[in-house]
Amino acid sequence: MKKIAIIGGGIAGAQAAVELARKNHQIILIEKSDQIGGNIKDYGCKAVDICLKDNLCLVDEIFNEVEEFDNIEKLYQTRVNDFEGEPGSYKLGIEREGEFSSINDLDYIVIATGYTQWSDLETGTPEVDQDERIIWASELEEFFKSRRDHLDQSNKINLGFIPNSAVFIQCNGSRSIKEKAKYCSRICCGYSYRMARVLKHFFPEIEITIFFMDLQEGGYLQELSYQKLEDNDIDYINCKPIKVSSTEENINIFFEDQNKGSKENLKTDLLVLSEGIHAKEVNEKWSQLYNLQLDEYGFLYPIEDEKRTQIYLAGTIKGPKDIAGTLSDSKNVAYKIINEIETGG
Repeated sequence: MKKIAIIGGGIAGAQAAVELARKNHQIILIEKSDQIGGNIKDYGCKAVDICLKDNLCLVDEIFNEVEEFDNIEKLYQTRVNDFEGEPGSYKLGIEREGEFSSINDLDYIVIATGYTQWSDLETGTPEVDQDERIIWASELEEFFKSRRDHLDQSNKINLGFIPNSAVFIQCNGSRSIKEKAKYCSRICCGYSYRMARVLKHFFPEIEITIFFMDLQEGGYLQELSYQKLEDNDIDYINCKPIKVSSTEENINIFFEDQNKGSKENLKTDLLVLSEGIHAKEVNEKWSQLYNLQLDEYGFLYPIEDEKRTQIYLAGTIKGPKDIAGTLSDSKNVAYKIINEIETGG
């Protein structure tokens, strides 16, 4: 039996903890907040008349398993502030509720502290603060949060008004040098598509338009295509809008119609801004503490072979991933550790 610390109680850390706990290893799950779940705990089910495979059902099962294992010790409201030692005898200095202590004799460390969403950063999108009809995807998620069971008909979506139209703008916080994210976050296309389907489910007459830069895979086992959008009465416009403004009556989306070669104005009742995945500020601390490398966007990767250091990275701390990709990566990390232990390296 090995003693393994996992830093981060989101889906990446929880999945790794469960896989390692199944092999009877002693797991210490360290979470800075007062509960496990990370960003995903605030998500709601996107199922409509069919399942759209957002994988939230899998996530709930994982968090339930974390609670069931006796060999997973959970340290809430705990921060790691120091590190020393060598593989097989690592020591973490921690702060918990104002008290400092240490976790000693650790064989492995898994760092799975996830990502931050664009709305938590300085956005450069002042319209969000000025008009309650212009919201982040995470704010729309607040209306979906109660839908852990989409079959429960009491879970209605109440926006405070009935929108006749809605627009989703993709690549907000991604694909932009200005936003320090010249990469695709990989989740937004499928995410917005599912959200649009839920709005259609509750407001059948609503007109929905999604602005794309390009169309990415919609998630695990979920093909997303222009045809699929059209089949569900969702319009798409292949460009990023030039400007957003609002009046008392409407929100105005100014864009260039590439087919017509002209500038157009689309009016809508509701505007939802997608949120790219960004690296957390704490990654810089981890890079110094654990001798890891930051890429140009702030995500982490190992300098030395993880098998030698016995310090592993799991999930979106390494870069953008959807739920399925995060779960898969975390399982892979756990399996690598298990294989090393069982084969002696």
